Order: sequence, then structure tokens, then C-alpha cells
Amino acid sequence: MDKFIENRWFMRIVGLLLAFVLYASVNFDEMAVQRSESSNPQENTETIENVPVEVFYDSENLFVSGVPATVDVEVEGPKNLVTSTKQLRDFHVYADLNDLGIGEHQVQLKIEGISEKLQVKLNPSFANVSIQEKVTEEFAVEPEFNEGLLAEGYQTESVTAEPRKVEITGAKDVIGQIAYVVATPDVNSGINGSVTREARVQVLDRDYNKLDVSIEPETVDVTIEVVNPSKEVPVAVNQTGELPEGLELESITVDPKKVTVFGRDALLRSINELTAEVDLSDIKKDATIKVPLKLPEGVNKTTPEQVEVKIDLKEVENKTVMGNTITLEGAEEDMEYEFINPESGSVDITVSGFKEQLDAVNSESFSLLANVTGLTPGRHEVEIEAEGPEDIEWELTNNKVTIQVQEKIPA
Repeated sequence: MDKFIENRWFMRIVGLLLAFVLYASVNFDEMAVQRSESSNPQENTETIENVPVEVFYDSENLFVSGVPATVDVEVEGPKNLVTSTKQLRDFHVYADLNDLGIGEHQVQLKIEGISEKLQVKLNPSFANVSIQEKVTEEFAVEPEFNEGLLAEGYQTESVTAEPRKVEITGAKDVIGQIAYVVATPDVNSGINGSVTREARVQVLDRDYNKLDVSIEPETVDVTIEVVNPSKEVPVAVNQTGELPEGLELESITVDPKKVTVFGRDALLRSINELTAEVDLSDIKKDATIKVPLKLPEGVNKTTPEQVEVKIDLKEVENKTVMGNTITLEGAEEDMEYEFINPESGSVDITVSGFKEQLDAVNSESFSLLANVTGLTPGRHEVEIEAEGPEDIEWELTNNKVTIQVQEKIPA
């Protein structure tokens, strides 16, 4: 056995076997790939979207604009290689601007770290780049807010941003174009209390075009303070309808006499009183009712929301004043006048009113006249002219009188 091992051909054969094993081990991965490709030779095309673009330049002194934030990468090649590339995304797209000076440039975007067996297309593949001197300045943030989002009757007391100022970095000529630095919070309608919302800062030129700059910080907290102004005004009672027959209104009062009304200042200046509307046709007796206030448009509430209206009624009574004498006006001395109807020369008067009014009424409260001026002998019907109290209702039982006129016979 020793002689066999010491044989030089044995050693040569063993060395050859070891070399073969080492060669196979080193090239195992490549052989596996080749076998995989030979077993699946199908070609495929995929688009990898939103691949970020890296930019290499002197970021401390220069400001670059025009480079797209992302690109779409179209890859074509063996299906398994395309699939793994799309899944791993182990490559990067970049724009190298280190050798470019200040000004405008068209730069080709490049890709690195992708297999040479794939065909690659970038979209876009070029970028129109502007390289300028970097400038950083501080600007005050102007918070914006649409007051149409406020609840009815509320108004803005203040709108503030925190922090109040931000640092804006950009190309020197772009910084010079800044006209507005605004922050608009995203809020829902119907705001009836103070709110704070985060808002993104926007930098705009005079034509409200968004400028390509860097902002630090990019967001601020916007606080909206709202108030609900108020004013104290008197309450008036507006009467509608009529009381049932036989009833009259003695008094009507409201409690409270003043209420607090809430709304915007501009509206409150135009409001001098509020109205409580009462329909008298629904009232049959003395009553105290709760009545809602009639609110002008734009008023969101009152304190209190309704008032008490006290209604005191009087019942109307009837009375007949009898024997009211009719006085002849314009009687001539040579004529005799005789009452035919009524024979007594008096009429009754029906009066209606409250008891205390009727107690003060008698026949002396009325004046009844019959104008006989120029009447010729014969029978005549004459209209009675009557005057009486104005604070009560009254009516004659007869509005006309029949009179016989004749010449006096000499003695």
C-alpha cells in the first residue's frame, strides 16, 4: 500500500481530482444562473414606477431645481431576472452635477447597479436643470382661513401660526420672486370654537404660482380663535289676529323685557329689537304663554330662547241708555213741530264697553239733533245727528225721526 501511495501517478491523479472540485465550487453560482436561464429562456418587460432620483452636487453653496423626484424604469430581459430586479429594486438612478457650473443645463439621468443582461429605459431620461447660488432667508407665515366655514353667527377673532416665521432656501432669483408665504389649515365647516390644525407652508409668487424652494419647517400649527358676539335688545310683542267677539284686550306684557342676541358684529349693529308674535284669535281668556322669538337671518341664538307673554282680557258688556231727547235744530217761530215717530221725541241708545266705562254713561253723555231748517208744512222724515263718547261703541235704536210741520194759527 505504501508503494502505491508513493507512486507519482497516484499523486497526479489525486491533484487533478482536487483541482476539479475547486473549479466546480468556485463556478457553482454562475453555473446555477446559466442553468436557470437555459431552463427559462422567456423574455419579459416590466416598468418599475416611482424610482427616486439621487442628485450629486455642492449642496452647501448651490441650489438645484428641475431634477425630477422620481422616474419610471422600464427593464427588458429574461423573465426571472426582470422579476427579481423589480422586487429587489437594488439599483439607483442618479444625476451627477458636480462638474457643472451655475446656469441652465440638460443632464442625462443614469442608472447604476442593474444587470448588464437587461435593457433599461428611463422615463424621463433627461432633466433640464437650473443650478444657482443658494440663498436662505427668513419669512413670516401668513395663515389663511375661509370664514365661510364658521358656524352661523360666529366670527374670527384671530388666526395665528406657530412658528410665526420659517426659513426658505432656494435659488437667489427665486427667493426674490417670493410674494406670499401662506399656510391654510384643513378644517371642516360649522366651526363654533377655537381650533388648532397643522398646515403645510406654501411659497407663491405675485401670480400665485408655487415656487421651487426648500422650507424649514415645512408645516406650522395654525390656531383659529372664534367668538360669538352678543348684544342686549328689547322685546316687542307683535299682535296678529282678532280676539273672539265679546272680548277686548286690557293689557299685554312680556317677560323678560330684554334678551341677549348672538351674531356677527355687523349684523348686531342693525338689530334694535326682537319680536314675539302672538295670535290673539287663539286667546279665549286671561293667559300667560311662552312665545319663541323671531330671529333675523344670521342670528344663531338668543338668551333666553323664548319669552313669556301675559295677556289680560276684558269682557264687553251691553247697556241701553233710554230716553235720549232729540233737539230740533233750525226750528222757525211761525211753525209748529210735532213728533210722529217716535211720539216721545226721544230714542234709546245701546252702548257696549267695559263695566267701568258703562257706569259713567247716561243720557247726558249723548247729543241728538234733528235739523228742521227750511221744512215746509207737512210730514217729514229727518236723519238724527248724534254725538257721544269715543271710547265705547254705541248705536241708536232708530236713526230717523218723523216730524209733522204746520203753520201756527194766530190767536
